[in-house]
Amino acid sequence: MILNRIELGTTCTVRENGQSGKVAKIFFYPTTFEVQFSDGSTKHYSSKDLDFDGIEQKKVALQLPQIPENGIGKSWSDWTPFKSESHIEHHFSSSKEIIWDMITSLDMYNVWFHGIQRALPIVESDRYVHKYSFNQLELKPGAYFKIRPMTIAPWFTCRVMTMEKYKQFGFSFKTTPFVTEYVHFSIEESESGVWITCKRYSSGLFSIIDQFNWQKKSKILHRLDQIVPKINFQPEIEKTANVEKDVNIKSNGKIDSLSKDDMVSYLVNMGLDGNMDVINSQSDKVIRAKAKAMIIKINRGSLDRPPMPSISNTGNEAPANTGGLESLSKDDMVSYLVNMGLDGNMDVINSQSDKVIRAKAKAMIIKVKRGSLDRPALPNINKESKSINDETNQTETDEQKMERLIAKGINGNMDEINALDNKVLRGKIKAAIVKAKRKKT
Repeated sequence: MILNRIELGTTCTVRENGQSGKVAKIFFYPTTFEVQFSDGSTKHYSSKDLDFDGIEQKKVALQLPQIPENGIGKSWSDWTPFKSESHIEHHFSSSKEIIWDMITSLDMYNVWFHGIQRALPIVESDRYVHKYSFNQLELKPGAYFKIRPMTIAPWFTCRVMTMEKYKQFGFSFKTTPFVTEYVHFSIEESESGVWITCKRYSSGLFSIIDQFNWQKKSKILHRLDQIVPKINFQPEIEKTANVEKDVNIKSNGKIDSLSKDDMVSYLVNMGLDGNMDVINSQSDKVIRAKAKAMIIKINRGSLDRPPMPSISNTGNEAPANTGGLESLSKDDMVSYLVNMGLDGNMDVINSQSDKVIRAKAKAMIIKVKRGSLDRPALPNINKESKSINDETNQTETDEQKMERLIAKGINGNMDEINALDNKVLRGKIKAAIVKAKRKKT
């Protein structure tokens, strides 16, 4: 709050009891106000105890980043008689699908989970190789596996206790014959990644053993973060898009008709709304300087905020959505890219600008090839260009169309081929493309 804006005689209200009075004197170092009430009595208050009429006092609050440095969140450990508990939080710049695959890959625990030298499944099978393969273990509550600790101790049996896909995973854990610990992972999505919380509980006479080596146990999620595939999220994409939209208004002719005063008013309103990029991108230095000076005066309270000028819509309008791939939802886009990748056209996936969609498509392709998922249906792509192609295709014979599309397919352009309604023709074209590629190799 700016103290030079408070004049003697300013009406104020005491926050504690709601009593109204007027400022009689102001004392500095420390700042104290002598308030005179209607009954003639006077009392002294600080600025935090008073509300001044016509003056807004903004509360100062410490703003911490949503994502801590290096993703490391809270971590603590506590022991009370016969009860041990610990808590670890960590933020991963990845998707929940990737994180889920990592924390359920028990064969990888020896890489990042402290205390495990090796993990093996417990599978009833006559084949020797199946007894040591986690692919044969049906991961569900009640499933057993065994771990060998990083000591001279023998193998200990563990059991999956909790499992909810993409949300939580928990199991019993044992590195000594004296105490059994319960380890629980929970997953929570954020705007720029995933939060993982690891909680560990144990009880009993020897539960204090689980407090040993806490310095290494507290860093298990940090070690996991070093091997997890990263996704670069861009939380300010929408903000950047809005900035570009506002900047492009001028090029569209919507603010060209504004006078200099209206232009200044427009930029001041944009700056007060937090969009300073529009002001900084203004080419006219005089208008830019006036807008910044007016913003400073408004923030000080010496000027009122100017009204937003009306912007005529006579400029060039944005072109209508032409449909195509841009009209697809995220799920349909993933299904489309998966079909492209399974047909051998990985360039379409690698050229996808959205890293999240690209990662999901590649993960789904792996699952489809493993047989754990069925191939998704190819979404319908509504293209305005399709009507144009239909008109040209009416004058094009099937043989001419096959020759043209085969040439496109060999060059890696499978979009028009996959969009064909004639399944027989589509099959012939794809078969011819495969033969042509084999001849080249």
